Parts: sequence; C-alpha cells; structure tokens
Amino acid sequence: MRGRRKTVKISEAEWNIMKVLWEGCEYHGRGMTLGEISQSLLGTTDWSNTTIRTLLIRLANKGAVVIDKTTGIYKYLPKSSRDECVQGEVQSFIERVFDNSSYNLMASLVKEGNFTEKERREIIKILNDIE
Repeated sequence: MRGRRKTVKISEAEWNIMKVLWEGCEYHGRGMTLGEISQSLLGTTDWSNTTIRTLLIRLANKGAVVIDKTTGIYKYLPKSSRDECVQGEVQSFIERVFDNSSYNLMASLVKEGNFTEKERREIIKILNDIE
C-alpha cells in the first residue's frame, strides 16, 4: 500500500456515467451537459435526469468528476481517467478475492481462460516485456 494513491470506489451505475463522460468529453473536446449525458444513456438505462444528476453529484463528491459551473449550464468532466479507475477496481478485486496476490489472479485467469491464439501470444509478449 506504500505510496499508492487512494482510489475512487465507483458503483456499477456510476461506471455507466463515467463511460459516457470519458467517450463524450473526448469526442466533444469539452465537458458534457446533463442533457447530453441523458441523451447518451438513452436505450441503455431508463434513468430520469434527476437520477443522472444524483449520480453525477456522488461522483463529484468522490472526486471522480468535476462540475464546471462557470457558465449558465453546468458541464461535467471526468477528473479520473479510465485507466486510473480500472486500475483501482483491479487492485481492489485482487485484494478482496485473491488475498492481494496478482499471481493468484493470473493463475486463475490462465487456468479458466478461454483465450484465442492471438490473445495467448499477446499475453506472453506482455509477460516477456516485464523482464
């Protein structure tokens, strides 16, 4: 744990919001409005604007989202990158399920994994590059 940055714990519903923000902000080159976020979630959720706003406020309170209030319309931007959030989730999973052993996680994935030949080659390359 030494030197490790505190990670943000994100719920499953909050992940949906973050995915929209990561993709939308990259596409637009700016923060997204509540309306844009709601529009992006159409078809995948039946959440009201109130629910989405609540999730955005929770994410802001956790430090994962920044709310730009400088204009008349609030814009929401991800403060945490996708890689940071994924790494935090992976580390939390390893700690909880595999007693903080990356080896046990990898061994489980290799034993149970259904990898294509290409995926196996890429995994071997990644492992070789570690050395």
